[in-house]
Amino acid sequence: MSQQNPFSVPSTFGETATEQVTQQAYGGIGRLAYFGYSFLNSFVSNILTFAIAAAAPSAAAGSVIAVGLLSVIAAIVIVVQRLKNLGYSGWWTLGLLVPILNLVLAIELVAAPEGYAKHKTLDTPGKVVVGLTVGLFLLAVAVVILAAI
Repeated sequence: MSQQNPFSVPSTFGETATEQVTQQAYGGIGRLAYFGYSFLNSFVSNILTFAIAAAAPSAAAGSVIAVGLLSVIAAIVIVVQRLKNLGYSGWWTLGLLVPILNLVLAIELVAAPEGYAKHKTLDTPGKVVVGLTVGLFLLAVAVVILAAI
C-alpha cells in the first residue's frame, strides 16, 4: 500500500500532485454517474410499474414482479460498477443486506472519490455529501423527537 496521499500539496514548486502518485485506472463508474444511473433506474421502474398496474390491474402481478426483478438486477450491476471504481470487490454488494453496514456503504458509494479503498481520503465534494447526509439525519431525528413531545 502506498504511503503517499494523492490529495497532498506538492512538496516542491515544480512538482505537481499528479507526478507524486501514478494514477491507477480503476474502471467502473464515478459517483455522479452512480447517482444518475440509480435515480434513472428507480424512475423508470416506478413509471413502468404504474403504467402496467394502470393498464391491466387484474393481470398486473406477474408483470410488476418482472419489472421489479429487472430493477434489482440493474441496481446490482450499478453498485458493482461503482464498487470497482472505489477499488473494492464486487462482493461488497452483499454488505447492502447488513444493517448499519448498508448505511456506511451507501454513503461511501455516493461520496467517496475513485480509488477510495487505497487512499481512504475524502475530497471536498465527498465531505460536502457526508456533511449533508449527517445533517439531514440529525434534522430527521430532531423532528421525530419534537413530534413525540
